[in-house]
Amino acid sequence: MTASLEGVWSPGRAPAHEFSLKVLAVIADEATRTLFSRVITSDELMLAGDLAEGIVLAETAAPDIAFIDVGLGDGAGLAMVHHLKALASEATVFALATRAELEAGAHAVALGGAGLFLLPLGGDEVLNAVGSVRVRFAERALRVQLEQEAARSARAAGWIARVAELADARDRNAAAQQLAEVFVEATGAAAAAVYLAAGERSSELVRAAAMGPLDRAPAYGTETDILDFARREQLIVVPLALRKLAAGHLLLQKEPGRSSAFPSVRRPDSAASTPRRAPLLDGLVKLLATQATTALALLGERERSTGGAAMKDPASSAYSFAYYVDVAGREIDKARRYGRRFTIATIVIEPDGAAAPERPGDFWRVTPAPPANTHNPGQVVEHLLRAVRDTDILARVDENEFHLLMPETAALEAHACHRRMLSHVAESEKRAGYLPKGLLVGVATFPHDGQSLAQLLRIARRRADATKSSIVHRVPQDRRNIGEIVSLLVREPPAPGGASAISAPRALDLSVSDTILLATSVVRNALRGGAVFLLVAHHDGLSLGAQVKALLASARDDVVVHTVDLRSSPGCDDIEALCVLAEHGAYALVGRNQGGFVKGIHAADPLLADFLAERLGRAAGLRVFG
Repeated sequence: MTASLEGVWSPGRAPAHEFSLKVLAVIADEATRTLFSRVITSDELMLAGDLAEGIVLAETAAPDIAFIDVGLGDGAGLAMVHHLKALASEATVFALATRAELEAGAHAVALGGAGLFLLPLGGDEVLNAVGSVRVRFAERALRVQLEQEAARSARAAGWIARVAELADARDRNAAAQQLAEVFVEATGAAAAAVYLAAGERSSELVRAAAMGPLDRAPAYGTETDILDFARREQLIVVPLALRKLAAGHLLLQKEPGRSSAFPSVRRPDSAASTPRRAPLLDGLVKLLATQATTALALLGERERSTGGAAMKDPASSAYSFAYYVDVAGREIDKARRYGRRFTIATIVIEPDGAAAPERPGDFWRVTPAPPANTHNPGQVVEHLLRAVRDTDILARVDENEFHLLMPETAALEAHACHRRMLSHVAESEKRAGYLPKGLLVGVATFPHDGQSLAQLLRIARRRADATKSSIVHRVPQDRRNIGEIVSLLVREPPAPGGASAISAPRALDLSVSDTILLATSVVRNALRGGAVFLLVAHHDGLSLGAQVKALLASARDDVVVHTVDLRSSPGCDDIEALCVLAEHGAYALVGRNQGGFVKGIHAADPLLADFLAERLGRAAGLRVFG
């Protein structure tokens, strides 16, 4: 975790000769204007041959220095000296006059002019006048910067004292929040995020605090993930490290348009030249970062010595993410050593519920979400804790995201836990039998879905996000008859290529024999992964149920099969259906047999597989899930 800090040199610290001035010369004499053109080369020169043109130029771009011929316009040039001071109060105005116009020149100085030059002019006189103004600008800018640095130095003592107090914070999250506040105040950043090591046994970083727009930053990830995010978002990275001690990273976001008096960090892939350094700010940032690293290390030692002070999330009954990562690391070691499995679940409480169709013709169209749901994270935690086992670990990542670790648990058991969680939350909302909107759950199992915690977390989060667009949410809640639900699903199949998500529904229009071949391939693939749950519609003649029975001629202890005859249920006499829950995925197929062709949908959607299995079983008088 190393990177080099680079300061940004502010314009006030540039050498005097690097200042570019706006120079206005209002002169009627052509030879004098030519002299100005030859002498003024490094500054912006604005030449005018009469007073009207000079006033227009002054109004367009306020000059830093002006040379006015007071003899222009029968004395009107004298009035322009006074008028120019009104247009650009900071401008330094020099009067130009012939010997016959010395009295008017003296009046110009009295009206605010900085000096008087006799015509004709020499090049040295012009350069000396411009140089004196340049030096005054540099002195003034340097004075302002020194005053700012002196004020910052005075405040730095307070920032240093606040960072030293991090070791006495309630926990790491509280310390990280204080650290973010100090850096935002010290650097003038628009936002900050603090990432700390998730645990002693983990290389993962967890977002312990965030301020401003950076609350959208990833909640966790490897160091590479976090630095890639910083690179994409053009954030400044301050490493929290001291020699061999590495605590994490601090990300800072500049205010739009702000570039001076702000630290920057050279990115590893940057080929830009090194800017001049701002020693005070660079030194302060380094000092605060190293002091924060030491304070965080002391806080970590204190938490370890007190035996689990950081185990619980202070805002809920869940565990802290750091404790979760530590336990997960041990579980991964155990699973690798003994060939066991375990499952993690990512649980996200969305601020908005799932969308519902406006009318039947728009069933597959994405429509705006309804008003925000009323899920309370604290209440949801209590419902989830009642649904999980005592050996499971529920941890809170941030306000609306939780992770569940299920030791010694394969994917099918995780699916059962998923159903219990959704059922408990749905019952609390008095919506039994329906999925609670806005509660997204995704599961990932070791070793099928990943060999490291980072891989499992990414897959579980991706699957949780995918459930937000599941078609189950789009089934109207007043449709209780499975025949009506199937008719709704198959009436208007989704357009080919209309959905990009892996779990998105696909249109099905195949002969019965081709549908059986498709189902055979799905079932065989599921059986290769271990335990499998199957529910299939069965009837006389060529059917999916008959084929599944043939595939499972020899019984297997790890395979649960339900064949249901739906012909006695209203509107179900021609339904073909297959629901598969396997260790490495889920699948659902449903359609109607119309003259030897099955028209419907199929999808790798665990919510749809669960939903259809429960409803088809209910229609046949069978409780398929305990």
